[in-house]
Amino acid sequence: MDILDACYQYRESEIVKATGFYPFFQVLSASDGPTVTVGGRSVVMLGSNNYLGLTQHPEVLKAAHDALDRYGTGCTGSRFLNGNLEIHETLESELADFTGKEAALVFSSGFLANLGTLGALGGAPDAELFLDSESHASLLDGARLARCRRLRTFDSPSELARQLETGTAWPHALVVTDGVFSMTGRIADLQSIVELKRRYGFRLYLDDAHGFGVLGPQGRGTAASLGVEQDIDVLFGTLSKALASLGGFVAGDRCVIEYLRHKARTMIFSAALPPASVAAALAALRVARRDRDLFDRLWKNVSFFREGVERAGYQTLGSSTPIIPLFVGSEALAFRLCREALEMGVFVTPAIYPAVPMGHALIRTSVNPAHTREHLTAALGILATLASRHPLPQQDASTIPVARSMDLADLAHRHAAPVDGQFELAGALAIQDPGTASL
Repeated sequence: MDILDACYQYRESEIVKATGFYPFFQVLSASDGPTVTVGGRSVVMLGSNNYLGLTQHPEVLKAAHDALDRYGTGCTGSRFLNGNLEIHETLESELADFTGKEAALVFSSGFLANLGTLGALGGAPDAELFLDSESHASLLDGARLARCRRLRTFDSPSELARQLETGTAWPHALVVTDGVFSMTGRIADLQSIVELKRRYGFRLYLDDAHGFGVLGPQGRGTAASLGVEQDIDVLFGTLSKALASLGGFVAGDRCVIEYLRHKARTMIFSAALPPASVAAALAALRVARRDRDLFDRLWKNVSFFREGVERAGYQTLGSSTPIIPLFVGSEALAFRLCREALEMGVFVTPAIYPAVPMGHALIRTSVNPAHTREHLTAALGILATLASRHPLPQQDASTIPVARSMDLADLAHRHAAPVDGQFELAGALAIQDPGTASL
């Protein structure tokens, strides 16, 4: 067997592309935040994680330009050696203050932060890791990097409680959960998990990529919004969503951060986050801490848009965050709706297995303060037209059983020309991100 056989035999994406409904790797030629240019046309962007709409904020842009002028385009080395800039340290100090932790550590990407931190903390000889079953791929890969011998998953606080009941104290355990689940916008039941923490003594790691900068006072995150900020031992946040830049960080006790500075392989063996990205994140953080109107506009837009899509007949799965999922069930329908929405002037993205269960496909949308009422009204009109054109599931999404397979093969049979004489989709389309992925 040739190690590259799987690559040469891969056909799934070609088959879906042949249908005309392939929704991935869309080419954007310009962006002003709430709108982007695709194929020479300006469309409303509802498929990004630009939660505070700060990617085009004048202060953020100026800070990035100033950093380019002062430091150049890159650090050309690891922070461990020659790439540690003054603004890296300033950003870490302000992140620690903002999150109420003693110290913080900035990584070159959010994936690297989770991968390196879990890889280091989970490598202790007697460590046990408990991961939420919807954990991001970076957390699952971090557990693999740690080579932890005792790794478990849970799908609810009650399931976690049943597993913890096998012992009386768990100081050697690290429980890992998202604050906000990236596809559905569901907020984790942190209060129940914290009650278990107080009973059993485990340590708690919170991946707050989609809550940090959005929820709670000044956007301090999911734990702050639920009053359990001080119960989080290690907090992960990203700089690439609400803070409009690139990178990730972890925050916690000073001794924990100092350990990670010297033990996290993805920190030591990665080039430092570029100066412009650091400066942009720092400026965005300062804007978010200062501008209360930013959050007022955000939540008004969230309410306006969510009410509008629900009136159009979409189920939004109870989300109370800027992530507003539109349940459509069929993977083929999700792909079709994304393509037709784009043609009509709205950029949205599909969520299919393994990001969600099979037969539970979503159209993932999100809104931000930079969207005007005109942007959102136009988008709602397009989504309402699509809802009238294509029948949407009327049954409560929570009662619909998980399917055994996706229906993308049916889409290929109806719309695609043969690719090398084949129509069959070999298993699921190999897209693996935002949430679920098997261990």
